[in-house]
Amino acid sequence: MADRSHIVSVCDRYVELVSAGDTDGVLELFADDCWIEDPIGTEKKVGKDALREFYDGIKALDVTPAMTRIGPVCVCANEAAFQFRIDIDLGEAKIAMTSTDTMVFDEAGMIVSMRAYADGEANPDA
Repeated sequence: MADRSHIVSVCDRYVELVSAGDTDGVLELFADDCWIEDPIGTEKKVGKDALREFYDGIKALDVTPAMTRIGPVCVCANEAAFQFRIDIDLGEAKIAMTSTDTMVFDEAGMIVSMRAYADGEANPDA
């Protein structure tokens, strides 16, 4: 099983790569049999092809979300939960929101699942 430091580093790398719009880098963090539910309540995206479509879709929005982890990564066994702020500059307007993501890791330390509790009304500055 991956140790705590590895899991924390993967969570931080995930935030960094999504913020940079690096779909290939993001996909390298995931196991082949992965899935995500982002945001919670939407249909699961299963497999790397579905994840590529999802993360490429973020890039296609023509906005760059600046993401920064806030607070610690909480690790229990092979699972992690962490919170980060998302700042989106829309030109004349700016949006700030918070997401709490949970991830499950396999024995090799790869992400097998991710669920995003993205809350557009959770202002990180409140």
